[in-house]
Amino acid sequence: MKSVIRFILFFIIPIALFILWIGGYFSPRIEPGYAKEEVKEVVKLPTVKVTSQKVYRYYQIDGSVVSDNNAKVATKLMARILKINVKEGDYVKKGQLLAVLDDSEIRQNIKEAKAGLEELSKAREEALSGLKGAEAAYQFAKRTYERFKNLYRENAVSKQQLEEIETKMIGAKAQVDAIKAKLKQLDAKEKQVRAKLKYAQIMQSYAYIKAPFDGVIIKKMNDVGDMAAPGMPLFVIGDKNLKFISMVDESLINKVNVGDTVDLFIDTVGKKYSAKIVEKSNSIDPMNRTFTVKAQLPQDSSLKPGMYGKMRIKIGEEKKILVPATAVTKWGQLDAVYTVDEDGVAHLTFVKTGETVNGKVEIISGLKEGMEIVASDVDKACEGCKVR
Repeated sequence: MKSVIRFILFFIIPIALFILWIGGYFSPRIEPGYAKEEVKEVVKLPTVKVTSQKVYRYYQIDGSVVSDNNAKVATKLMARILKINVKEGDYVKKGQLLAVLDDSEIRQNIKEAKAGLEELSKAREEALSGLKGAEAAYQFAKRTYERFKNLYRENAVSKQQLEEIETKMIGAKAQVDAIKAKLKQLDAKEKQVRAKLKYAQIMQSYAYIKAPFDGVIIKKMNDVGDMAAPGMPLFVIGDKNLKFISMVDESLINKVNVGDTVDLFIDTVGKKYSAKIVEKSNSIDPMNRTFTVKAQLPQDSSLKPGMYGKMRIKIGEEKKILVPATAVTKWGQLDAVYTVDEDGVAHLTFVKTGETVNGKVEIISGLKEGMEIVASDVDKACEGCKVR
């Protein structure tokens, strides 16, 4: 019995007391709940409540600036290019001389044609002079024949004499007819030479390449010394009426219409334009499942055909949480804001950001409506700092 008491007294009871001590039974008990965080420092900063805002949804696509009317300027001559007066990007006026081709062969043809006309003119003068004399001789022979014919009726002259006079009259008439035939030949020849001259002059005009309308040189296809060929373009000219063309996904065929206003961003000039859609294709391209839209660009000398840009089309509305851009800070590669609890203590909260809308940043995740955040001067905030 004494051994049992000794066992309990020196073994069981010490072990029980040790277990109770380890479990904190003999220590003061702390009531369940949240311990207040110790405030590191007090920094007064502006705060703002997080709210959702209604914003427009946009569809953004690439596109380029194009001329409303493009013309490929070519020639009908096979000739060497002697001179080019413009370069790509130059603005030109209607009728302005763009290039000059070698027209030496044509000038020779024109010279020969003019010389031929001079010869024909001299030949006509000679023929007309001869015709005048031949007609006079014919009229004299005709009167003589009439007189002899009357005398023959009166038996005053012999038949032989009458026939001799008649033969002379017929010869004079043949001379007149021959000269008149020659004049007709000269007229026909003159028409041929004049047609040749006119054709040569027209062909010579093709040696001087001129702008068909006011516009800009989009592309220069040749250089001085190159051989120009009939029908092969030397220049591509676009007029000053510029449009922006884009290929829009077919899912928006009923959401984009002529008259809608779109935003255009031309990266090259760093400008934004508000423009109206003036053309829309109602057919879908089966290759890329898109349709074409064109928006009218304003007159701006800094815009050139071929410039790259982006078109932004308004397609609907939605609610988004937007916070001031000054509220967002970088924590390494992550975005974060400082949320403020009920006691005015700041806590670093990581967020996922989206696009920037009117100077505010979209928060995709990490914040909820009604939360309070530090609005600016976030570089002065810290985890656990009291900001209000």
